Amino acid sequence: MIKKKQQKFLLIGVIGLILFASSCTKNFSSINYPWQGSPNATVSQLYVGFISNMALGGLQVGYNSWVYPITQQGVVYTRADYSYGSDGDADWSNFYHNLANYNSMFTLIATYPDTSIYTNVKAMMKTLRAYHALKLSDEFGDMPFSDAGKAIYYGTNNFTPTYDKQQSIYLQCLSDLQWAVDNFSTTDVSQYSIGNEDFVLQNNISQWIEFANSLRLRTAITMYAKDPTDAGPQIADALTKPLLDADNTNVGLYPANIPNMDLSARQYSFGTECRLRMGTTMWEWMSSTNAQDGSGIFDPRCTMFFEPNNDTLWNPFPQNPTASTPAEGGDPYNYSIRTTDWANKNGNGSPPTQNLYADFNFYWSADVTIPELFLTTAQVHFLKAEAYALGMGVAASPATAQTEYNAGVAASVTFWTTEGMNSSVWVVDRPTVPTAGQIQTMLSNPIVQFDIANPSTHGLQQIYAQEWIDLFRQPWEAWTLLRRTGGMTPMDPNNASYYTSTYGGYQRYQYPSSEQTYNEVNWMAETGGHDSIGTKIWITQ
Repeated sequence: MIKKKQQKFLLIGVIGLILFASSCTKNFSSINYPWQGSPNATVSQLYVGFISNMALGGLQVGYNSWVYPITQQGVVYTRADYSYGSDGDADWSNFYHNLANYNSMFTLIATYPDTSIYTNVKAMMKTLRAYHALKLSDEFGDMPFSDAGKAIYYGTNNFTPTYDKQQSIYLQCLSDLQWAVDNFSTTDVSQYSIGNEDFVLQNNISQWIEFANSLRLRTAITMYAKDPTDAGPQIADALTKPLLDADNTNVGLYPANIPNMDLSARQYSFGTECRLRMGTTMWEWMSSTNAQDGSGIFDPRCTMFFEPNNDTLWNPFPQNPTASTPAEGGDPYNYSIRTTDWANKNGNGSPPTQNLYADFNFYWSADVTIPELFLTTAQVHFLKAEAYALGMGVAASPATAQTEYNAGVAASVTFWTTEGMNSSVWVVDRPTVPTAGQIQTMLSNPIVQFDIANPSTHGLQQIYAQEWIDLFRQPWEAWTLLRRTGGMTPMDPNNASYYTSTYGGYQRYQYPSSEQTYNEVNWMAETGGHDSIGTKIWITQ
């Protein structure tokens, strides 16, 4: 955890090279730049620092402990040791590091004789800032944004920035993303290149355009129910321009592209400190019979995301357990054993204590190839399917919605099974990529087959369900989907009162305690002194 004095500096952005140095040591250890007399960071250094602060690191522990059961993508068999919102505090700190990095870069560029050669870099930064700001706002709601991270350049009045409303943050991000899409250049050879230090898209500007435009589409669709006047034209325009589905690009931080990216926190969060199990909600979307021998599994992603218990049975933990639910007594991960013997699936050979329930696939916790995703091709297809199913910014078209939905399912299954095939540690029951015929069979399964007769009701629920599955390693985005659709993502109806009383009240994170300490006036103006986790954020229906 970050000390209060440090948190103050994260909030107000009083940084120079100090900020860059501190942020770059976290996850990108081989690309630090030693201090050699200059007090200022370069454009490339500030960019690397920004990317470093976007890596999940220890945030995954909080998501695993709380957000998975909130979204019902998974279930915890007992409460974890980590408090709700602990990941949010760290994400908050990282974001305000990044706002200062962002403002430092733009101020630095303004001092150069020819600022026009930095247009692509500015567009990249606007895109990344929008992604990070939207992620944080979906966790907290209103937050300091337009006035934050500026104190170093604009004086002490910016030490305590005011809170922007979430609607305003969304609109500012939409404006930045549209600017990026309209100003990226793939032909101007004079543009400054981040080169090998672009760890997101390796300076592929065409893909940057697709990413910025796809993020614009997701942002506009997310806010459409609350502000169709502003969102509708953005959706319509985004659908006419390149998107990530054009070349099957999945954007995120790929460890293979980042020198010595530190994955120890991921290993810890899915290994030593993980009480996650496959829940009945996800299981019922992946098995047509619920047979514990796995004979009814029709979705190849099931064996990507989960693994059977020690008896090789696919026994899901009830999403909403009752007093009579048998307790889990096992440790399927036994981290010290399995990190030295990856063939020791589920402890075979040196068995840990017996676990009763199917768990999250341990191989992916320590795999050095699995990316930290921002936005996938499949998700773009599902967003397009939603737009055409409901007529969001465009004329409704059930046939187009069905086409995009089918393409989304195919893209998701292909992506995740390919990741399993490419796994560097998966040596038992390695998955295979389904053929076109196998994917078509899956699309014909009654659980998956798109309901073209009812595209805006049951068909829409299918779109949300498949997007929810594809968001398996982005539970924070699944949480946003749950709230902005009014709870239309899959939920187990059995013993629903358990979910309502245990997780139903978690609508947002509380602001970090540093806000009360160092930004009290604005914190009071925003919360009235009552910073409730039950307060619905603006996008929530």
